[in-house]
Amino acid sequence: MQSVKENLLAAFRYLLRPLVRLALKNAVGFPEFSEALKHAYVDVAAKQMGASGRDISEEGISLIATIDKQEVGPILQSLNDAKFGLVSRDVNPLAAVLNGWHTNPKYTGPYGIVRDLPYSRDETASDSSTFTQLVTEHSPGVSPKELLDELMRTGCVVDVGSGFFRAVRRTYVPDPLSAKSIRLFASVVHNACEAAEMSLRAESAGGKGLIQRTIYTLHGIPKTTMPAFAQYVRERGQNFADDIDNYLSDLDKEGLEEVVKTGVSFHHYIVNEDDERSFLKELPN
Repeated sequence: MQSVKENLLAAFRYLLRPLVRLALKNAVGFPEFSEALKHAYVDVAAKQMGASGRDISEEGISLIATIDKQEVGPILQSLNDAKFGLVSRDVNPLAAVLNGWHTNPKYTGPYGIVRDLPYSRDETASDSSTFTQLVTEHSPGVSPKELLDELMRTGCVVDVGSGFFRAVRRTYVPDPLSAKSIRLFASVVHNACEAAEMSLRAESAGGKGLIQRTIYTLHGIPKTTMPAFAQYVRERGQNFADDIDNYLSDLDKEGLEEVVKTGVSFHHYIVNEDDERSFLKELPN
């Protein structure tokens, strides 16, 4: 059992890397991510208890998920709250600095126009309105240099010369995504993980589960052949998708009773070598 847990934890770290990359690109910090994970634990534990015929209780969920009972109650109450996704436990330091730059009267001019700020105060200057002072007031304990570098990297702040910097964006969203693209991403990843988890269940043994096929290279193909292979997969994949779509469209009718929502998803992937090496090192068996 310990071996299974160790292997699973290594697998989870491997699976989470692309999700964490996406989170970091979109200003989702660890406190928010861990809170979402905690909600998922409580939600799944509650459903497992209900499916087994047991009464859903805070004590039971706490025991199954190893989450403090005092935290379980509020999470249970908020699971059906549509506003959960809008709540953040901690304000991102980058967002806090940008907000202060745009709203604090010390850093705005007439009519609320955002002022250009020097990085630090010249010893001979009387004005203390500097970028370092802004960071000290709105995100104490954070390195002003590191913060400025990230704001410039993401295009929120630009260097206007003579040691001054200008805020050109009010919000810190380094890699903005549409709600539609986020929902599609979540659906694709969730369904892929759900199908993989189902194949591990005892009732799926002996070819009784959903079909899963992965075709992969053992040693790799020349980089020069990659565009041709990608085009080949795209063309053949589109033909396959069209066949499946034609098959389903004859069955997918509105108003039917006892339906099952289903579909087929496939993707062409390229192995992330760094993630792969880390995963293989972490696997105890």
